[in-house]
Amino acid sequence: MLPFRQFWVILKKDILLELRTKEMIVSMLLFVMLTMVIFNYAFSAEKNDLTTFGGGLLWVAFIFTSFLGLNRSFVHEKDEGCLEGLLLSPVDRSVIYVAKMMGNLIFITVVQLAAVPIFTIFFIRYPYYIYWSHVWPFVIGLGLSSFGIAGVGTFVATLAANTKRRDLLLPILGLPLLMPVLAPAVIISGTMMGGPVSERAAELVSSSMQILIAYDIVFFIVIAMIYDFVLGE
Repeated sequence: MLPFRQFWVILKKDILLELRTKEMIVSMLLFVMLTMVIFNYAFSAEKNDLTTFGGGLLWVAFIFTSFLGLNRSFVHEKDEGCLEGLLLSPVDRSVIYVAKMMGNLIFITVVQLAAVPIFTIFFIRYPYYIYWSHVWPFVIGLGLSSFGIAGVGTFVATLAANTKRRDLLLPILGLPLLMPVLAPAVIISGTMMGGPVSERAAELVSSSMQILIAYDIVFFIVIAMIYDFVLGE
């Protein structure tokens, strides 16, 4: 079976399983919506100053929601023996990694598509004042950051799945590894939601984009190369 065919079969299996159970998407959506509501009450008095805290609030919600989904993505695989079945099949381990990562990326993106409009309603007092020229940089930054979270998160979730304390191990290992993603993500999101962008801020956003691209490429290649060892453990 060709690698692309193998990739598609694994990805399709994950998507169909989630469409049938809806456990991961529903729990992620409930968590991120509840987080937004709590943040709305906590910061309603400063609702008009997104420059100082908007990006941070958004990514606090996204990162912990992602961890919730990433952790649950391996529950069925481990508890029902699906992971062992994949290991016994003649599939390259890097193909398994890419398929699992893309599945997690799709679920994270679906949650973000639902959460960003809610965030806009709660924290942008006049949505029609949005600078539409900022939308694409915001979306690109969101996509690059989510790719990094899905890539590294899938790797860490695989490690954690083999332990008894997987719920605790994922954030402990994942947060330090994802700090190079979160810092640029907060800068890009906060700047794009904060009104007019100065030349200095634009340069900072550009540098943050470059950091995210470099991080995604390096970690994707490295993890794909060592994933065989991780699954073997």
